[in-house]
Amino acid sequence: MKFWVTLIFFACLLFISPIEATEPISVPPSSHHLANSSFGPGERLTYDITYFGAKAGIAVMEVMEKTRLKGREVYHIVSTAQSNDFVSLFYPVDDRVESYIDVEGFYSHFIKVKQHQGKRRREKVISFDQIQHRAVQFKNNKEKVFEVPPQVQDSLSSLYFFRVKNTIDVGRSVFINVHESEKNWLLEIRGVARERVTTPVGTFNTIKVQAKVQYEGLFMDKGDVFIWFTEDEKRIPVMMQSKIKIGSITAILSSRREGNRLSNAILSKRETSLVNRPK
Repeated sequence: MKFWVTLIFFACLLFISPIEATEPISVPPSSHHLANSSFGPGERLTYDITYFGAKAGIAVMEVMEKTRLKGREVYHIVSTAQSNDFVSLFYPVDDRVESYIDVEGFYSHFIKVKQHQGKRRREKVISFDQIQHRAVQFKNNKEKVFEVPPQVQDSLSSLYFFRVKNTIDVGRSVFINVHESEKNWLLEIRGVARERVTTPVGTFNTIKVQAKVQYEGLFMDKGDVFIWFTEDEKRIPVMMQSKIKIGSITAILSSRREGNRLSNAILSKRETSLVNRPK
């Protein structure tokens, strides 16, 4: 039943208000501005999740308003997944994940996770120091610090980074540094085929990619996940699929809209201290 984690990819699943650090953070020396024509504040992608053809729930990926974090302008990404009433009777799912992505460099600054899957509950926050190359995790009232590669991604920011930065062709792979499950991973995404995909939103020319996942983390279990991205500058993930022990799980784009939606909650004192910790 972990297919919920599998389907929404490394990006698909709490609101936080805009935060300004007391002292600005400098730009990492190796970073550079990436032009973004793929997404912006207001993008909202909703997916129907099905198993053996029956609807099991919905997932939403949304780009909130731009804000400031650690003195940097960032995208605020919110991803959620909920099971429907029937599935919730035997396996309730209610996940929410947020990521803050640097507008210029498209690396992660911060991720916050709150998950409820069956009897399992998990909460954690990770603040990324992209100058000292460290990840500070606070989970179960414990703090851990990890060394990370330059401009590392979290499990949600990875999807948006791929949409903006990488071009891919059939038979070729791109690699993304991801920090998840207290380890650093090199996520491989390989172009598989070009296909036309029909969704409730419309029919799209897409490139099908295979994400080879080595870790068991927020949005994917170990194994392969297939994703169909539109072959245009938006690179919208219109369908996602993962095989499980019995059958496969599919998430298909059911609606897409844009509009300004403001967040209205705040970070806890502990989370704020992690985000704004002096370097």
